[in-house]
Amino acid sequence: MNQMNKILRLILIIIIIILALYTIYEVFTIRDIFNLSIIPDVNWPFINLIDENGMKVNMLCLRGPFEKEKDIKLFRKFKADGIKFVGCSSYLSFPSKCNNPSQTFEGGVCHETPMIDGQRIDTLVDGWLHCFRSDTHINNNNKLLLSESDFMDSIAYLRDFDISKKQYEYDFICYCPIDPAGCNDGWHFYNKNWPLSKKTIEIMCNDFNMQGLLIGRDNCPLEINDQSKLKKVKWLEYNQFIRALANSKITIIASSEDASPRTLSESLLVNTPILVNEGILGGWKYVTPDTGLFYSMDNIKEKIQEILYNINNNLYSPRQHYISNYGLYNSGKILRDFLVNINPELSRHKYIKFAVS
Repeated sequence: MNQMNKILRLILIIIIIILALYTIYEVFTIRDIFNLSIIPDVNWPFINLIDENGMKVNMLCLRGPFEKEKDIKLFRKFKADGIKFVGCSSYLSFPSKCNNPSQTFEGGVCHETPMIDGQRIDTLVDGWLHCFRSDTHINNNNKLLLSESDFMDSIAYLRDFDISKKQYEYDFICYCPIDPAGCNDGWHFYNKNWPLSKKTIEIMCNDFNMQGLLIGRDNCPLEINDQSKLKKVKWLEYNQFIRALANSKITIIASSEDASPRTLSESLLVNTPILVNEGILGGWKYVTPDTGLFYSMDNIKEKIQEILYNINNNLYSPRQHYISNYGLYNSGKILRDFLVNINPELSRHKYIKFAVS
């Protein structure tokens, strides 16, 4: 009889523990549902953060400067409602003053350092995600080297891309949108560094007899001996653009003040090596012996020779490098751990990423 009582007590204790754990789970679930009800779907310059199940988490991200008064009011409201914020450098030199000459006029986004009520933006959020080689200019104690472009595997075509199905059409590809001001001035002229892109394309076509695709500046003159060596198009739909990246041997990324351009990650995920301006602001971390090379206006020919040699000797594995170091299962865990230190409520999520935008 005593043995039976012990067994019954043990069963009762187990039931009580199970009920307690279930109650705790329900409390957290209800609280999360309530939190989700106050976390809105947001647009630029805000972006939602989501977990591994595609559900919004109880936090928001600010990824660019305020250009409209209504967004400043919205930010103040979100803060008053108790919503925590992390900032992200997804736009030029944000949160610092940007340098694009086309926007330095009074009222332009590069006219002055982004502020609210005399305070820098990075001092008004709970943490900061950045793309820079050095973070000393960011005025926040919680800082992490992480970018939106670390999560490009959120796009199914890129995540599931089969490198065995690559069909080369071009030796190189370059994306540099046209500016309303024409070929020699404007936002993209500076940001995408058209002078370096142009010179690189000319040398590839003239000195290396390479066949390329230029997307964007289709009406801009280039000094190419055989015009048939370069196909120029004004625009491609996204899926067409990704297929063109996949069907190219090299992606030229001459960008200067560019905060981790997505074209870098897209190229890596379709296993296309990258030739990147050594002075690029963000995205420099993707350039490794597995993915491609840095170059400058002073060594274009030498670096083209080197990257072609490496490609011909199968020395690159861009997709494998990206998958092994970035994406949901790597960057998503790093971001989740970083945000949990700011907001412990997020500990129940396994991974956290940016919503696709």
